[in-house]
Amino acid sequence: MKPGSPRAWMYSANASPEPLPKVAWLHNMSTIFPISTDEDFTIADANKEIDRKRVAEWVGSHTIIGKKGESLGSIDEWLSNNSKTPMSERMMLIVPGELGNPYRLADIGITDLPIIPIRMDGICRTYTDVMDGREIQPGVHHITLARSKGWWEKTQLAFPDKNQARKMSEWINNGRGTNWLWQTLDEGIISITNDLDFETPSREMLEWDGVEEWIEKAAPPISGPIINLNDITVFLHTRQGIYNHRGRVARCVHYPQRVFHLELYRRGSATQWDAAINTK
Repeated sequence: MKPGSPRAWMYSANASPEPLPKVAWLHNMSTIFPISTDEDFTIADANKEIDRKRVAEWVGSHTIIGKKGESLGSIDEWLSNNSKTPMSERMMLIVPGELGNPYRLADIGITDLPIIPIRMDGICRTYTDVMDGREIQPGVHHITLARSKGWWEKTQLAFPDKNQARKMSEWINNGRGTNWLWQTLDEGIISITNDLDFETPSREMLEWDGVEEWIEKAAPPISGPIINLNDITVFLHTRQGIYNHRGRVARCVHYPQRVFHLELYRRGSATQWDAAINTK
């Protein structure tokens, strides 16, 4: 990813939330900067559990890359030089949808937010049953999470401070109500990955017995440390839940926004959120 303006990032409500960055990044109002991780991936051994403090220290040491490929210093240095909240005081938030899109973050006035790629096992990205009609009619289906046996895919982990998290909550809830609430997951595996090219299961790989879906094929080995679930939060749509595709889950990697709405969506078909995924 080359540095460029977040306002010029490719975004369309019809394709929401794609495209999303594939690498670690941070932005200000004028530029998106890629972040370079350490080449030897020194954070911890694969499958070893780590906590928020260790993750924050590791991410804070990453190098920000400028427009000409030059080093702009570490994230810790950037945050300090720009009088921003240090990594040690930031939370970890999974951002599977528009809150992980540079255009959207700039639109709601959030900058200087480190975001890194992560891997999810046993959890998938899927759509809510309701629509957000603020920018397009009939609306955008925002992304939430659901359990998915044997599944693996990549998403993003953000490190907002309290004020940034509040802005995110206000935007996703359209400035009113509490349809989207903070939740701590009680299932699945969240790991840091340096394998940015692993393939997510295809639609054909899904098994279905009329009650449950699963992936029979073994998942690729986890390449990085596992983050303690107690240290991670995510916004889940707790008013209703996920879209129920005739008993199955409509995974975002298989059905882009427009395809999902035109070919699958039937209003009023939902699985209650706490039946779709376990939380603490």
